[in-house]
Amino acid sequence: MDYLQPFEGVTVISGDATVEAIPLSDIIYVNAGVVAPPTSWLAALKVGGRMIFPWRPSEEVAMAVLATRTDQGIALRPFGAAFFIPCVGASSPDGCEKVPDRLEARSIRSLWRKADRAPDASVVAIYPELWFSSDEIVAA
Repeated sequence: MDYLQPFEGVTVISGDATVEAIPLSDIIYVNAGVVAPPTSWLAALKVGGRMIFPWRPSEEVAMAVLATRTDQGIALRPFGAAFFIPCVGASSPDGCEKVPDRLEARSIRSLWRKADRAPDASVVAIYPELWFSSDEIVAA
């Protein structure tokens, strides 16, 4: 990680982010496929912060996703196909209530913790602690 030393304001923390706390962050880059991102990763994003992660909700669906924290919630932007190795600690489908097909997966626009908002008719995928929605985040 020496190649990042020349950059000001950059801190690299090496460890298992599925079990260790992540400090408040402007950018989180995930380099392994997740069935769903841990809620601790979402909580670590500052308002305006972004997380790029490979979403792998099933064997048939795999894509890169940009998540941006806003004052209203987590906005999502799906990108193209992205196949990564599974993220140990975040790649088990256990507890998934709804797994999307390819078309549904492309419709994701927001991500919600169940504790903050219950799944509704816009649901695309449901996991134990969070769910993906086709609803856009609307600025207040």
